[in-house]
Amino acid sequence: MSSLPTENVGQQVSDSGETRAMAAGIWLCFVAVATILNSLMLFKYSRFIDLLIGLSFTQFIDAIFVGMQLEPPGAPWWYTALPALVLDIPIVFVLLLLAAKVARRSRRATQVSFWLYAIDTLVITLSFAASISMFHLPIRALGWQGLTLIVHAIGLLILFRTWRASVIPQTIA
Repeated sequence: MSSLPTENVGQQVSDSGETRAMAAGIWLCFVAVATILNSLMLFKYSRFIDLLIGLSFTQFIDAIFVGMQLEPPGAPWWYTALPALVLDIPIVFVLLLLAAKVARRSRRATQVSFWLYAIDTLVITLSFAASISMFHLPIRALGWQGLTLIVHAIGLLILFRTWRASVIPQTIA
């Protein structure tokens, strides 16, 4: 009789780890999609639109190419977008590869994903602090940056809990 509750507890822990891994994998896929959409919207509509979970690394790459305005007058939008996307797409592919590995419960991939997203969150935090202190942005823009920071913190929590669940507890025999 005592073995039945032990089996149920082990099954719950396993299901929890699988569920967390799947949630983290889905989160990373959302980040990849939002990252590409952020880039395409910037180049196509000449407007910076932050989809909250996209990577700031690619937004900085895109901003550099928009600032350089390499295209001749009257050229299609993709003249500027193409060089930036050549740099953005490998980052997105790495993110999708990490998502697949995280969903399969790879501890190393979860660890790498967490630290990459943590660095990206730090960059967003520093950008938000600079916006508050130096640039005097309107309240709406500051609110959106703050919301982006909150959503990144939620993503970090999802990745951290998955990373923590990927560590298999050692049992003493």
